[in-house]
Amino acid sequence: MTDLSKILSVFKFASKSAGIEILKLFGKESTFDLKDPMQVLTQADMDSHRVLEEILKREFPGIPLVMEEQNNHEPLPGTFIVCDELDGTTLFSRGIKEFSVILAYIENGSTKVGCIYFPALDTCLTCQRGEGTFIDDRKILLKKGGSLDRSVLSLEINNTFQDEDYRWIANVSKKTLATRALAATGAGFLELLEGKTDLFMNLSGAKIWDFAAGVLALEEAGGIALDKTGNPLDWNKIRMSALLSRDSDFLKEVYRLKP
Repeated sequence: MTDLSKILSVFKFASKSAGIEILKLFGKESTFDLKDPMQVLTQADMDSHRVLEEILKREFPGIPLVMEEQNNHEPLPGTFIVCDELDGTTLFSRGIKEFSVILAYIENGSTKVGCIYFPALDTCLTCQRGEGTFIDDRKILLKKGGSLDRSVLSLEINNTFQDEDYRWIANVSKKTLATRALAATGAGFLELLEGKTDLFMNLSGAKIWDFAAGVLALEEAGGIALDKTGNPLDWNKIRMSALLSRDSDFLKEVYRLKP
């Protein structure tokens, strides 16, 4: 039987070790390349990759790694570790603190362990299947109830959006109290789990390493995550989209507003 608590312990150590390397470059003049029109790559990404790869290969030699800063092939294996070495690289490059290191363990197509560490905030979001979600040492249980017109909507917007994505967001945004965009998926999960937002729409351009840890954390805290068609998420492909909320009734109304 897989020792999930050991995996979580290693994830916490690995993410903080990577965070130390990232912070060495934070706040300094940052040069970057564009992997594609919407993907920024900095030296901090590569330094984090080096640290994480070394630790994970040493501690889990038999488990495949799916990491953002490497070539990955589909179909993905049934069991693997997935990693975003620096989520929110654009924020990092602009001196904004809400970037993170994301790790998750997926076993037989089901996410079992997740860890999102925010180096500049020194905040760690952890979760384990059946054991709950924690922000540092505080267990998270999301509140239910409320109404869409009193909710705060969080967005991830990028240049891969189709016109129908913008129309959907506009329809929902008009029904909510306020809307904000963070440009970092890990930060979006943190705000949702802290109760600062109520909905999170990430409709295009995201990858499995953006979602795996945060979705498990959300579910363990009592929330819900579905794909654009209203079905549960599958962990067998790299590109993904998701709608996430603390309350399933909010999502039902969001789907009714889909163009």
